This record gives sequence, structure tokens and C-alpha cells, in this order.
Amino acid sequence: LGNRLSGHTVRPGPFDLRAGEDTHCTAMCAVSIGGKKLKWMRQLVERQYRIHLQLDQLPVLMRSKELNYAVRGYPVGFK
Repeated sequence: LGNRLSGHTVRPGPFDLRAGEDTHCTAMCAVSIGGKKLKWMRQLVERQYRIHLQLDQLPVLMRSKELNYAVRGYPVGFK
């Protein structure tokens, strides 16, 4: 109820996630967009929006071994 009241929607994702396995970044889908939607997506990337996932009620983190830190979620895209 708290998530719904704050505007967050929790839905199952179409992902095959496996714990304890190193995996490189891979494309999950390919879509063609243009016009206003493309402009909107570029703004999300420019503003550094992040996708927040939960796995077994715990937040998913993106970890950097080189810089020794972790951040919640992953970027919508990169410049």
C-alpha cells in the first residue's frame, strides 16, 4: 500500500536473473522510437535517471569493483 500511495508500481519483470553469476551488460530488447518519445528518453539519460529493481524485496545494486562502490538501480542509458 505504501508503494502505491507514493506513486511506485511494483510489477514482475521479464528478466532471467541469477544470483552469484557474473554477467556482462546485455541488451534485453530492441525497439524503434522517434519523435516526442525519443526526446523524452534523451532527457531521462541526460538527467541520469535510474531504474530501481527489487529482488526478493531487496534493492538491486550496480557495483563497481574498480571504484569500490555500489549504487541502487542502473542507468536508463549512457551518453
